[in-house]
Amino acid sequence: MLPTTEPPFDPIFVEEPLLIPNYKETIISKVGLPFYADVDRPDEAPADERERTIDLAERILRAGGVRTGFGHHEEVRTSMESWAPDADEECDADPGYWRSSVLLMSPQEMNFGQLDGEPKVRYKKAKTVLAWAADCIDTDVFQEIERSQAEDIKQAWRDAAEAELTQREIEQFAEDPPEALDGWTRLDANHDAVKVAYVADNHGTPSVAAVFEDADSELEALEFTLEEWQENDGNPREARLNRYCVTTDGDGAYAQLRSHLLTFEVEPMEPLEV
Repeated sequence: MLPTTEPPFDPIFVEEPLLIPNYKETIISKVGLPFYADVDRPDEAPADERERTIDLAERILRAGGVRTGFGHHEEVRTSMESWAPDADEECDADPGYWRSSVLLMSPQEMNFGQLDGEPKVRYKKAKTVLAWAADCIDTDVFQEIERSQAEDIKQAWRDAAEAELTQREIEQFAEDPPEALDGWTRLDANHDAVKVAYVADNHGTPSVAAVFEDADSELEALEFTLEEWQENDGNPREARLNRYCVTTDGDGAYAQLRSHLLTFEVEPMEPLEV
């Protein structure tokens, strides 16, 4: 049963909840991890209601142009200054800092949507921006921005969970390389430097991709033609490489080899051909 922790924030402009309870655990489980897996919070996902409020306010400031009805950031400043109650004017809705927050915001903060100051100050500025937006921007505009924020948060957690899943798969691959992977077949290497090797017909060229120790005892991942591999008696330190193995999935030679095997559309080779 999933834990009952509530989302770290509630909707501000929209009426319906944008994130279901346990949304993080749900996303984590949907990518193939157990829901209780330890996935680090991505930088793009606010940690709490305060961070989420600041992020939403900054998104509104960055929207600008046709979306908000303000074509130039100076118009935003003018609108805010005319909207905020005077310092000595009583207003039931004003928590007491709207006017000062508007005056404290620099043109750079408004131009680039990056609120400055200590967390408490940034939060007050953000609450001021949201209060101004509620009075001066069309409802559908800031509701769209809030929905977009929720989608970005979900995507950030999805990316983080997928990255964690990939890392676990890389570690499993390094610990126990499978006999076959996506058309590649594991090759029984006959050289002490080779940790693991796979063979396949890569676009018409019989090829060997391997992780091995180089002359400096560092792990390296490279692909060789099968002909070059055999001519050098399976010694990757002597064979001329065919191509490098690269990856965006993780660091290390095993991550590079795994990514390489999954990248190319190859034809399997019978063991006897090797």
